Formats: sequence, C-alpha cells, structure tokens
Amino acid sequence: MTTKNILIIFLGDFNYDARCINMIRSFRSENHPVTLIGTHKEIINGTGLEGVTFHSIKLKRKRILKYIEFFLKVRWFTSKQKYSIIIASDLYSLASACLSKTNKIIYDCREIYTELAALESKYIYKKITYIYENYFLRFVNQIITTAKSDEEMLKNIYNKHSHLSWNQIYNYPDLILDSNKVFDIHKELNIKTNHKLIVYQGVVQKHRGVGQLINLISQSHGFSAIIIGDGEEKKYYKEVVEKYNVQDKVFFIGKIPYLNLFQYTLACDVGWLVIKGHGISNQLALPNKLFEYATAGLPIISSSLINMKKIVEQHNLGVVVNENNIKEQLAGLEKIKKDFKKKNINNNIKFTWSSQHQILMNIINE
Repeated sequence: MTTKNILIIFLGDFNYDARCINMIRSFRSENHPVTLIGTHKEIINGTGLEGVTFHSIKLKRKRILKYIEFFLKVRWFTSKQKYSIIIASDLYSLASACLSKTNKIIYDCREIYTELAALESKYIYKKITYIYENYFLRFVNQIITTAKSDEEMLKNIYNKHSHLSWNQIYNYPDLILDSNKVFDIHKELNIKTNHKLIVYQGVVQKHRGVGQLINLISQSHGFSAIIIGDGEEKKYYKEVVEKYNVQDKVFFIGKIPYLNLFQYTLACDVGWLVIKGHGISNQLALPNKLFEYATAGLPIISSSLINMKKIVEQHNLGVVVNENNIKEQLAGLEKIKKDFKKKNINNNIKFTWSSQHQILMNIINE
C-alpha cells in the first residue's frame, strides 16, 4: 500500500474532537504521514498520536473576520508543500482545503450546515452558507457524512455535483480510550453515594436538553447529573441550577479532552440524549454521545428524533421520550430504573471506531 501524505484542516481544538483524533489514529496505524492544522493551544499526548505534525494557528479576530484570518493563515502554510490528500474537517475549513496544493480533497461534512438550528430564522446567513458550500464543492473529490440520511439531504440540496463520491463514517468512539482508568466521581465531586449518575456530554447550548435534564433532576429522587462540556449557555444553565435549588445534584465538569473522556462516561449510569429538533440538521443527528453512551454500556434516555430513535429502539439501548414533555421524561427514567441495567462495554462493540477504520482506508485509497 502506497503511503499518503495527509493534511487535516480543522477550525477548532482537535484535543476535544473525537472525529479528528480517531482519523489521525487510523492513518498513523497504517503509517501514513499526518499533519494537522488547528487552533489548539496545546497538544495532549496520547496513544496513536506519535509522529503527527501539529501546527497551531492563533486567531486574533472574531466573528466573520476569524474565518478570513484562518483561511489566510492556512493558505500561507499550505503554499509551502503539496499533500497527497487534504481533509477539510468541517465547513469552515473547506475553502482553505480547496485552494491548497493537493491531489485529492475530502470534505468531512459533519452537519447539514444550511439547516443548522442557529440559522433556522436567518435567511441571509443560510443563503451565504449555501453559496459558499455550493461553490467549493466543485473542487471536492469525496464527501464523508455521518449518516445516510445526511447524504440524501445534501444530494438534494447540491444536486448539480454529480462528480462527487459519497461515503459514511459514523461517530463511533475508540474502545481503547483509557477504559481501565474509571474513577470514583461520587468521591471527587462529593455526590451522595446512593445516587445514580445521569451524564450529558457535549456542547452546553440551547436545544441540547441541558435545561430539561436540570428540570428532571429537580423532580426525581436518587439521581444526580454530570454535565461534561462547555458552551455559550453554560453560565445561564448554572443560574437555572440555582433557580431549581439543585446545586448539590447537578455538577458542571467542563470540557474533557477526548482521550480522557471515556473514563468519565464509564463512571456514570445513564446517558442523556434529549436533543430538541430545531433545524433539520438536529432532526437527523447521530451525535458522538449516542455511541459513546452505548459503548460504555449506559442505558440511554433519547429524544424521538428520527435517526436517534431508530438506533435506540433497534438495538434496545434505552427509552425514547418526547423532548418537550417532562412527565414523559420522568416516566422514561423510571423505566430505565426498572427495565435496564448498565452493561459491560463489550456488549456494544459494534459501535466502536474499529468498524469504521477500513471504510476510512478505502476512502483514501480510491
């Protein structure tokens, strides 16, 4: 097999990004040279990241100017060398990838960006996003999506790009991530020892179910909640915790590097996935946390959005509830207590990254 000199461009901190790290580890396991350009401030070392060239870009601008600054700095960096393959790890890296020297461009399209919840009532921003994405797709060779439904939706939106090759790589976690380092969260956070732990991990913002989780905890007995992640609404939800007077039952841990995240997930008892369906992208979502909970053996409380509902019910991973109905969510929690037990992590090995590794290798060798 011929080695490929691969560049991954990601507007973000790769240390907290499962998809970037899993791809890097796969490429390095096959001895492909890898360079990553991102906005990380440090490199948190871990198994499988040895030999990777990391280049950090410091951004001084905000809002739209931030994207322009990132593009210009990446272009300056990539003008020095030609890569076999460049992977744009999100929409915001697409222009930089398409205007760099390479034989192949792969667009890792993680969302239906024109249908994000944040753009739901912003027609002008949606139109700009469409024009931008549509223009640069002409330079792309392959698109990776996180679900077949995303591919179908994108093909409908961008139906003139018949040259594209399409593949799916699911957001499955890597099973070997410090699974032997589970620690006692009860002791660390001074949580009542008889309380079961419900975990939410992900961005702390609207429509992600954080408010519903706090409300649930305020009305339930024998449960506490762990919120892992950061976001623009974190301060607001801390105020909600005070409003409900559950400071001793809801705990904000902050962002955890991906290579350390699994030990926290394993230490909990129930996974919270009550996302609201604002925006088509959310409605079709198959988020990382779904498969991280499943791989850790946690029974899941999920909203009834199309793809999540299908996975949870098909594999008997937990209960599906109405994301807007607290009574139904409380009933779902009672059903979890009665009918579900935490499973051994090996029970859901089908949801691990090893099943996606060969798909990724086939993509870069096409």
